[in-house]
Order: sequence, then C-alpha cells, then structure tokens
Amino acid sequence: MTPSALRVHEILPQHAVPGGRLVIKGEGFDPQQAYACRVYFGDVRGQITRISTETLTVIVPDGAQPVLRVEMNGETTDPLALSIAVMLSDQIHPVANPVIDPDGNVYVTLSGARGEQTPVSIYCIDPSGNVTPFVSDIVNATGLAWGPDDRLYVSSREEGLVYRVSHNQEVDVLADELGVATGLAFDAEGILYVGDRGGTVFRIEANGEPRAFCHLEPSVAAYHLAFDLAGDLFVTAPSLSTHDPIYRVTREGTVRVFSRGFGRPQGLAFGTDGGLYVTEALAGDSGIYRVATDGSIRRVVTSPPLVGLAFDDKGGLVLAGTSSVFHLDMGVIGLL
Repeated sequence: MTPSALRVHEILPQHAVPGGRLVIKGEGFDPQQAYACRVYFGDVRGQITRISTETLTVIVPDGAQPVLRVEMNGETTDPLALSIAVMLSDQIHPVANPVIDPDGNVYVTLSGARGEQTPVSIYCIDPSGNVTPFVSDIVNATGLAWGPDDRLYVSSREEGLVYRVSHNQEVDVLADELGVATGLAFDAEGILYVGDRGGTVFRIEANGEPRAFCHLEPSVAAYHLAFDLAGDLFVTAPSLSTHDPIYRVTREGTVRVFSRGFGRPQGLAFGTDGGLYVTEALAGDSGIYRVATDGSIRRVVTSPPLVGLAFDDKGGLVLAGTSSVFHLDMGVIGLL
C-alpha cells in the first residue's frame, strides 16, 4: 500500500476560541484542488480561507471539538488534539479583565453603553458554570480586581468612582474623583491603582484619597493594568493610532515603552512562567500573545477580538470578549 502523502506537522497556535484563525502546517495540500480539501474539528467542518502546498489557514467553527484532521482526495491525516475554549456566558458586556476569587468564582461585568444603567452590573460564574447576578447598582462597571481584604473592587467609568463589594454584596465607595475610571490593579503591598482614560494612573492612599502616580496618553477604551513580581506596573491604553504600545512604569512612576509590537492591546495578566499575556483586539491579528522578558512576542491563542483575560489556579485562562466569556484549558496537547 502506498503511504499517504497528506500529513499535518504542526498547528499554530495550539489553543483557540471559536472564530479564531489557525494555521496548519503539513504536506500534501494541493491549491489546485482546494475544493476537495476539508478540515474537521471533531465532526464540525471549519472554513478554509487560504491554502498552499504546505499550509492551510482555517477559521475555528462554533461547536468545534478539540480534535483536528484534514481530508483531501480520499486521504485523511492522523488526528491531532488541540485546546478549544468553552463558552461560560454570552449575555454580558465586559470591557476589561474578568476576576477570579480564591474559591474559583469568576466575576464579569455587564457594562453597557456610557451612562446606561443595566439591570445587572456584575455577574458571578461559579466553578460549576452557573451564572448569577452579583451586583445591580453600579453604572458602567468597568475594571475589576480582587483585593487583599478578600473583597471585589469595581470601577465606574461613568461616575469616576471605585466601589468595594463584600461577599454578601454590600457596596460602598472607596474613592472618587478618578476621571473616567477603568483599569484596576493591586501591588504587592495591597495598594490599589486606577487607570483614568484621560491619561492619569492614580494610586489610592489608605484614607481613600487618590494621588496621581503617572501620566500617559489618553485612551479611547479602558486602561488595563497588571503588576509584575518586581513591582513594576504594566499598562495598555488603546488609542486611535494604528499601533499602541505596552507601557512599563517603575515603582517611582517613571514611564517607559515596554513593547511596540501590538495594534490594539488591551487586557493584561502575568502567567506563572513570568511571561506577560496580552489580549490583542486588532481584527486579523486578534488573540492572546505572550511577551517574554526579552521582549519577544508569540501568539499562543487565536480568537476573535478579546478585551480581557485572567489565569485560574490551574493555569487555565478565562477570556472576555465583547459579549461572551470563555474558559480555555492550556494543558498539554498533541498527537492522540
């Protein structure tokens, strides 16, 4: 029997949200017979958008299963496993990172249009996937952070406030006069920082008074903040430019550009491997990218445009799109 000439060698990236574009590297693909080529994710067929003799580009379909195979002219490749995100909710409107508490509950916003009072401000998704209303009286809930006091902190871009929410859903104001308050992050000392879309990052003192920490370019969307282990603050501030940087701010408030390799970077989170993971929301290049300490960039997840991400305690990712939240297992994958 003649061995099959159709093979898949590599899938890039190996983690995907439905709607993202995968590149399949292999051999035996024939552009002259593109009509005869099929890519299946389990039993669900993906849409091929480009074909050459060594690569296929395919859109991951809704309902995709984590097993990929290619068929062409009666030949079928060996199946390969990959990681496909599972939807947790599609009834929300996140504008920044989701937050995960120590018990594994995920918190996401239903932010709404500027000035809109939505019926629910924040939803809680428990580890079993049940989605329930958590807070209902914050206008334009935007940034979320879990505090060292085991409470949820929420910014309101409409009111310029930061709220503190207890487990029993009692809400009080922590700080005000914060401009268009968006991104939130706590440093290693438990001090809260707030990004104002007008261009200021505030440090909230123990008495609740905001103090300007640094100044950046104004943003057309939410500021996103994350601290590294050294205590430096990383910030994205999407603008109308074709390319936006990631900023690195020292503990003294000195601002430097950390990376210029993005079109519209938004949510930020540091992984346990020390890499900075960034959501790229630019159409065509959207997904999750890992920025190493040397500045090198690699896409690790393909997806439609995302606004935020958070790591769970198992190294998986909770991903926030413009109207949906997903969970993605980042475990080992490869040949079945």
